[in-house]
Amino acid sequence: MSAFNWKTTAMLALLAMVPWNGMAQIEKLSGDQIASASKEIPAILSGAKNPALKSLLEKAGSMSGKERVNAVRVARAIGDFPGRVVHYAVPAMSDVQRLGDEYPVDGKVFGTVRIIMARDEYEPGSFVVYPLADEGKVEFKLTPFKTADGKVFPADRLDLKVIKVWYQNGNGWYSYFGDTELKLTPELLLNDEELIKVDTKNVQNYARIFQKDGSVFWFWVTAPLEIDKRYGYPGYRNFQPFQCMREGFADAKTLQPVTLGAGQFKQFFLTAHAVKDQAPGLYKGAVEMFKGTQKLGSIPVTVKVLPFVLPKPCTYADTDNPFLVCSYSYDSPDIIFAQNGGDREHLRKMLEATFANYVSHNQDMYLRVGQPFTVNFELYEPIMRKAGMRTDYIIAGSVIGESRIDMEHYAKLQKDHFTKLGYKEAFISYGDEPPASWVEKNRPRFEAYQSQGMRFFIAGGDQVFYSGGYLYDWFNTANKPEEASATRKWNEVGHAWVAWYACQHVGPENPAFTRRQYGMAPYLAGYNAFCNYAHHYGEYNDRRLTYKPMVFAYGTYEGVIDTLGWEGFREGIDDIRYATMLKRLAKEASAAKNDIKVQYAGRIALQFLAELDSAACDLNEMRLEMIGHILKLRAALKK
Repeated sequence: MSAFNWKTTAMLALLAMVPWNGMAQIEKLSGDQIASASKEIPAILSGAKNPALKSLLEKAGSMSGKERVNAVRVARAIGDFPGRVVHYAVPAMSDVQRLGDEYPVDGKVFGTVRIIMARDEYEPGSFVVYPLADEGKVEFKLTPFKTADGKVFPADRLDLKVIKVWYQNGNGWYSYFGDTELKLTPELLLNDEELIKVDTKNVQNYARIFQKDGSVFWFWVTAPLEIDKRYGYPGYRNFQPFQCMREGFADAKTLQPVTLGAGQFKQFFLTAHAVKDQAPGLYKGAVEMFKGTQKLGSIPVTVKVLPFVLPKPCTYADTDNPFLVCSYSYDSPDIIFAQNGGDREHLRKMLEATFANYVSHNQDMYLRVGQPFTVNFELYEPIMRKAGMRTDYIIAGSVIGESRIDMEHYAKLQKDHFTKLGYKEAFISYGDEPPASWVEKNRPRFEAYQSQGMRFFIAGGDQVFYSGGYLYDWFNTANKPEEASATRKWNEVGHAWVAWYACQHVGPENPAFTRRQYGMAPYLAGYNAFCNYAHHYGEYNDRRLTYKPMVFAYGTYEGVIDTLGWEGFREGIDDIRYATMLKRLAKEASAAKNDIKVQYAGRIALQFLAELDSAACDLNEMRLEMIGHILKLRAALKK
């Protein structure tokens, strides 16, 4: 064999060993793979002792090629397993689209769902079930979670949900740019999977609405754009044909029985919340499956609570400088009233639920776009405080007045107003993606307001920096989150928070991608804030062309429905929180006097962060490495 052929053959062999999900999110099977699996079925049938497995494989002729391969893979994996429901422990943050016919190649059959978390953290685990027979409605119940010495992880801090697969824009998993087609996509975290009905024959989604007389109305969510716009509503994002915040459309409070169909995978998401005073230790429990009184199986789960509390995120350059987390949002009274029919009391409940949801996902700032500082602020401010949002920084306020005297007067009124409420800095959102001429024209306004202690926020490109970079206190750059050159010049000036947007906007449902985009990539690139577009509650209809709806959380009458992308956002910021703690400890250890081993431990941790390839590293392994360094440094520093 020639050297060239040898190298080519070796490379092909290596590629064959790479997990397929490292190169694509949906597995594509060749005809040869399907034929090979089909040939195995008679031999498996002849040796199978499990009646449910035999019955499933006997129907292989009516399956799709992919489903047939899946059945063979499951049969190989389970051996002599006598039960009817197989489970796989899978990574909660994964590029894999977990569809009904998508085999979990990154999962472990009969594996334990392992959650490792610090105190003051939410952390998910996930598993996929594969029924060998049609089970109908199955109830999933959590057992008590306890340590060996009897400590309890509270049941109300464990939240089990089913992942709803529904029709989304064809580019949905990958991009915020639109496509002409819809495709099945895993996205919604639901307690009641029947809240949304999916018609796979006609490629449609329907939303369940309970009428006042108790009957059910199914709203056609995925109507073509020509029909979806038939009402001709005015306004900017205020109105949607599907008014999801009306009474009658809401998820259940807890997980309802889930339908399990033979040969179809279904994903579940278990989120644990360790509060600051949760006792550290290894808590063991399980998710048990019941059909009526019959127990179908048990999925083991462990929750490891670490002996430290995570700090709020701070910047890579300065671990005492806060990393500010915000997003564009459309939770204004006008939009909520348009959705809920003008119900003011419901508006308050929606804001309470939304702001609490923000904080539980590490977003603790709120952006009020284009509204005078007095408008509705008396309503919003106490709700924000109750939810635990920041009380030192806020993006609010407005530019009022034409003369220098008037502008300084209104600027001082606003500054005094926010100071009395306890805010350290208040940023005015004024202008959007302006040309250089606009920045130059408004320099007197900036000076008048900044002379009274107010700050300015804007989004745009390089023209903003070149015409007035010294003026701005918060800049959203239309750039890639991993692009360090985008932050360098702003950081050199040194007084502005720098965030990114547009590359990409909110839209991809892929939680692993979202985690990277809102985590170590911008953190290591020198960004010190987040403010992307957008979090708002809509639209349920993903039929769009230029851009798909940019949604992190969907509105309902009771609050919001979380998504896989929104869970990825939280994990990304948690990565920054771990990195913040690690770097603080590492700097302290590096400065330790008369103990070279402690100094080395600190420097090794700093080197670990410096060597990270934020665009390509395995984020799950990175998190475990950070935890390992933190525990070593805490021991070395006797903390």
